[in-house]
Amino acid sequence: MFDESIVRPGRRKKLSALLPAGRFLCCDDIVARGCQDDPDACRPGDVYVARSTAADDGEAGVLRALARGAAGVVAERMVVTQGRPLCLVPDAEWAFSRLCHAFAGDPATALRVIAISGTSGKTTTTWLTASVLAEAGLQVGVLSDLGCLDGTSTAPERATYRSPRGLAAWLSRLADSGCTHAVIEVSSRMLTRQVLAGVPCAAVVVTNLDVAHLDLHGTPAAYHAIKTRILDAVTPGGCLIAPPGSGSLGRLRRRARQAGIEIVTAGLTPAAAVTAEPLDRSLHGQTFLLRTAAAAVPVAIGTPVTSFVRDAVLAAAVGGRCGVPLERIARGIESAGSVAGRMERIDRGQDVPVFIDAPTSLHAASATLACLRRLTPRRLVAVAEERWTRAVGLGTSAAWLDRWCDASLVVPTTMMTDAAGDHDIAAYARIDRLLDGLGADDCLIVLGGPGLPGGGPPGPDDGEFALVDVIDGWFQLANPPGSAGRRAA
Repeated sequence: MFDESIVRPGRRKKLSALLPAGRFLCCDDIVARGCQDDPDACRPGDVYVARSTAADDGEAGVLRALARGAAGVVAERMVVTQGRPLCLVPDAEWAFSRLCHAFAGDPATALRVIAISGTSGKTTTTWLTASVLAEAGLQVGVLSDLGCLDGTSTAPERATYRSPRGLAAWLSRLADSGCTHAVIEVSSRMLTRQVLAGVPCAAVVVTNLDVAHLDLHGTPAAYHAIKTRILDAVTPGGCLIAPPGSGSLGRLRRRARQAGIEIVTAGLTPAAAVTAEPLDRSLHGQTFLLRTAAAAVPVAIGTPVTSFVRDAVLAAAVGGRCGVPLERIARGIESAGSVAGRMERIDRGQDVPVFIDAPTSLHAASATLACLRRLTPRRLVAVAEERWTRAVGLGTSAAWLDRWCDASLVVPTTMMTDAAGDHDIAAYARIDRLLDGLGADDCLIVLGGPGLPGGGPPGPDDGEFALVDVIDGWFQLANPPGSAGRRAA
């Protein structure tokens, strides 16, 4: 795993140049060699940032940091420093993030950065955008919930980029590996931590703005306010790419206009500058016409849900902004095929369509289930991993799934462990009966697997239950080579 503590060695820096809103006490400036928000990690010459967290207001560590040789303290309010240098700032989170990037050498300045946020669709839009840019021959790095790719990687590594220091380290790695572009998936939790302070973005993409993560942000208004922070990262000449619409999206665009940020609309309505017109859609895939003011080109994909087209249109808008011809944009979307763990198809020769999905919010899950319900001729069936239902706030109940599904089942995470009990074994028997009863006009969606909420694909040594492997194995056994034309079993 990539060690996020490994960054470019930085020279000593004056904080007055990095924190223009800072007010210095007991000194004219602070010159430091690095920054820490953990007092016990401070080394001589570091500056300690008294960053408040849910468990600590940051002030308790001030004297410990100074005792370890800290050159000074950055805080939002007066703290006791025993006469040592103090810099007061409006936002300690922003200050810490800005310092992390500065002491890493401001690696984002060597890249063209595209930051992607929103309530749902971030992961899919991130990887589709990367595919579009790569199709144009650009060297693209990706930082996403599904993992991180630098310019020399062949497979995503587990994501460790969500903290300010982790993001600075990964941006350094992307630049050092020859990347010219970086596509970053940015969550509301990351925006709360101000991770983009010091990261100039050529474009920011907001997929949508619904209501989510109230356990973290408290109210819908607070959640939307956090999301609008992404505009602060837009560099002069950069743009906001977002769907047209009123409400929260309308307020976001108004704020962007007030800040002088160019706006590119991309969505599924004719009012958007980049849009898509559906031509054909079924459970086996869809074709749509990708359209700009100047041209249109057909795109054929195997993913049937509408949200995938919405995300593809946003990725197309990024490609157009980067000068990629529309035909190459279309090929980039088609070559991506699908995104791991996001409406990915299981095909073992069975007649029944089977999809894997790991949506990170109920907003995303409901949109997918509603679309599949409309496309499914007979029964829509869901099997959900208990780890997924807990992560999105459903507990262990399948009742929410029954709004769209004719049959649903939540299976325990412990089902495939050595400690599996009678309840776990019974769950596998229920899966077997459910799958055995599927017909060609049914559709099965498996909720869970790689990219679960909370971060990154499981590693080979995690010992984590993978429901998708059980389902895939069942269909593989039920449909051996030469059995073409069979139903689910």
